[in-house]
Amino acid sequence: MNSEHSILVIDDEAIICESFTRILSKDGYKVDSKTEPYEGLELAISNKYDLVFLDLKMDKMDGMDLFNELRKKNPNVPVIIVTGYPSMDTAIESVKLHASDYILKPFTPEEILKSVNQIIPQKEILSTAAKAKLSKKTDWKASDDPIKFFEISWMQQGTDGSIRIGGQLPNFISSNVNEFLFPEVNDVLYAGLPLAGAVLSNKTKIMIPSPLSGKVIEVNHKLASNPSIIKENSFNESWIARIEPFDAKKDLQVTQCRNVTLLCKNVDEEKEYLPRLVDLGCIVKCVDTVYKAVINLYEEENKVIFIDAESLSDNGPEYVEIINQETPEAKVIIIGKPDSKFEEIFRKNKILYYCVSSLFNKEITDILYSAFTSIQETEVFESCPVSFIPQSIRKINITNKYGNKVTLLVFGDLLYNNKDIGYFLVNKLLEKSYPIKVARGKNSFNPEDSKGLQIIDKTKEENDIIIILQAKDSNKLPGQIHKKIEKYTNNEGSDCSIKNLVIQPKIIDENEYMIFNNKTTKAVAEFIFNEMASCV
Repeated sequence: MNSEHSILVIDDEAIICESFTRILSKDGYKVDSKTEPYEGLELAISNKYDLVFLDLKMDKMDGMDLFNELRKKNPNVPVIIVTGYPSMDTAIESVKLHASDYILKPFTPEEILKSVNQIIPQKEILSTAAKAKLSKKTDWKASDDPIKFFEISWMQQGTDGSIRIGGQLPNFISSNVNEFLFPEVNDVLYAGLPLAGAVLSNKTKIMIPSPLSGKVIEVNHKLASNPSIIKENSFNESWIARIEPFDAKKDLQVTQCRNVTLLCKNVDEEKEYLPRLVDLGCIVKCVDTVYKAVINLYEEENKVIFIDAESLSDNGPEYVEIINQETPEAKVIIIGKPDSKFEEIFRKNKILYYCVSSLFNKEITDILYSAFTSIQETEVFESCPVSFIPQSIRKINITNKYGNKVTLLVFGDLLYNNKDIGYFLVNKLLEKSYPIKVARGKNSFNPEDSKGLQIIDKTKEENDIIIILQAKDSNKLPGQIHKKIEKYTNNEGSDCSIKNLVIQPKIIDENEYMIFNNKTTKAVAEFIFNEMASCV
């Protein structure tokens, strides 16, 4: 049997796990086992197993509840139920959840191997068919939903439920891209944290944030081998990764459509500008009067209007004045002719950009970047006062809106009270009026060390949720986070959670361990805030 096939066993009896490992390993299978149900569920969700054996009767979690949770996250993995307490109810429920088999304890090696050897070949046949299907370009098809944007990132939903994500870089960046830093298949991405990095000719790295959270199921190797494709800004060619989203509906709330108004009275000019805007993911409303333009801008959240100046003749400057007066927050982009007599007059009004029509196609991505990107690199999250009191943060305690006592334990010199991630996080917690206590200082050891374990054990006595934050270099993009959840029971018998967050740092030197660009700084702080504020 090919050793690449992997099997997970979840049973709270260690002797049963050992039996499965002995039986299956002899036949060439790779076997993982967990006696803790929550750890087993986490493994089953985060890894691609060919088969899962699941015990129904476990003290810390009912096996059927675990099966239900697994099906929500991984509806296709084959599951074999193992039980010493068979009943008609559990058998029927197992069928409803598409269990592949139902084995009674005590079992024999022959029963186990017979069931496995029937299921694995079936899965292999299905997998081969799926791979053949994926090799066809027609396999992934965009849905009718509009393309959504998150700053410079975009997302395009597919008819199969998966989502392609990428970045729309302005021309002054995309023309200098030498290399891309990609995520890997099976990586977990989180909304706002790095999706990919573009390495420019001067070695500068531009981080592209992920527009939503999910698991990577495919990367665009064509873009990896030819980074210049990004300049085309083609959604069919320049996508970075395809993911299975965790909660697309939630993440879509912070994305936006690029709705723009095009004021133009010349049909021929409209035909020139309209296709280019549409190709770049804009939803364009064409109008031919200033009144229609104002009405349309009122209805838009991001009020962006392109005005074809020449088609409006002498009325152009007056129309801009009306738009400024009626919708002062509108971002006005003028498309004019070279050496136009109206250019100086237009510039005296409030406009975002004056673009010469002959350069429109070249400058359009830069214009859209300016119109729709709100977070600029000049943003700094830092307080000015200098203090002799240590600014490192080793612990933050809050009581969140669900009444849970939450402690963030920081290992290493990662958060500071007066700058960067720590500064933004503390101010966000204060802004939301959470009761907060910040302990300064530095935990200079690892959470796996004896001292680290002592701190964690002591924290368990007083909290419902513990978040352990540390940095490790795992050759990922700076700012990417690996998250793992464990469960434990406190002294009062209540179920509690430990969230382990491991951040990939950008290593400058020993004194500057956690340095990101400002967008990533804010996104990491937002991520930690959401983990502290959640109920689990």
